[in-house]
Amino acid sequence: MSTISLRVNGATHEVYVEPSTPLLYVLRNDLGLHGPRFGCGLAQCGACTVIIDGKATRSCITPVSTLGSKAVTTLEGLGSIRQPHRIQKAFIDAQALAGA
Repeated sequence: MSTISLRVNGATHEVYVEPSTPLLYVLRNDLGLHGPRFGCGLAQCGACTVIIDGKATRSCITPVSTLGSKAVTTLEGLGSIRQPHRIQKAFIDAQALAGA
């Protein structure tokens, strides 16, 4: 186990985890973020996608130890209720979470 520092949605967090722990598990279990979801666990479905330094990345296969000082943005970090990001707006307009 190691203490790892992460920059997520503009804030710095320290977590005490195994370095090989997938970023997805840290985001959901340690930081309480539920935008990225577990889907296939094989980086195929995209449910776990986050943005790392401007690049869409599958968090289910990204070891938390590989991040270093890179910035991670999850769905929660894209916009706000008053000013949703265009991706969030598209989900709302399409009622993509209805019945989820």
